[in-house]
Amino acid sequence: MSELNPERAKMLGGLIEKARDHYGRTKKECAAVLDVKPADYSKIEAGEHPVSLPQLEALALYLNIPMGYFWGSEPLKTETEIDFPSLIALRHRVIGVLLSQQRLRNRQSLANLAKALNMDEELLKSYEMGAEPIPYLHLEQICRELDVSVNYFLDDVHGPLGRHEAKQKLERQFQRMNAEMQAFLINPVNVSYLDTAKKLSEMDVAQLRTVAESLLEITY
Repeated sequence: MSELNPERAKMLGGLIEKARDHYGRTKKECAAVLDVKPADYSKIEAGEHPVSLPQLEALALYLNIPMGYFWGSEPLKTETEIDFPSLIALRHRVIGVLLSQQRLRNRQSLANLAKALNMDEELLKSYEMGAEPIPYLHLEQICRELDVSVNYFLDDVHGPLGRHEAKQKLERQFQRMNAEMQAFLINPVNVSYLDTAKKLSEMDVAQLRTVAESLLEITY
């Protein structure tokens, strides 16, 4: 058997190391996934120990990266860094505004709502000003009194949580599809069909009728 290309082995090992670091995994954790000794795993990243295709597949699953990354056809996913303290402070203010708006819709004064909640009026005011974080159980109590769902206060579709929830929903929907439909959706060749389907879904009945009549004319 011919000798392995040491430059290629080192390059592959470097890619594995970069992916592991990128997703915050330890060498010990990855060694356990591959069922190898930590010392041998370190040699894999150094390009001094062979790694098999099934082991690369296991790493791809564990690190949630595409297989194409290992041969340079796909990059690592880069997530936008979130400034969580600033996000939380902003969300407290937004929830306070939403609370105030909903109270006014219900035609309740600050004093009346505070009394109904058996809460100090100044505390409720600080909630609405975003100066005081609303404990979640207090928020549930407020929602019951204002006859509104907690979802009303959730981050909208354009915020980090909204995008996260949308991604989770898409993943669940994809997993519920059969293998044939999944294969169709991930095939780049079918992007034009999906784009057409999207445009058709946005048309009203009259526009769809015009498209159908045009297709009939072409057919006959």
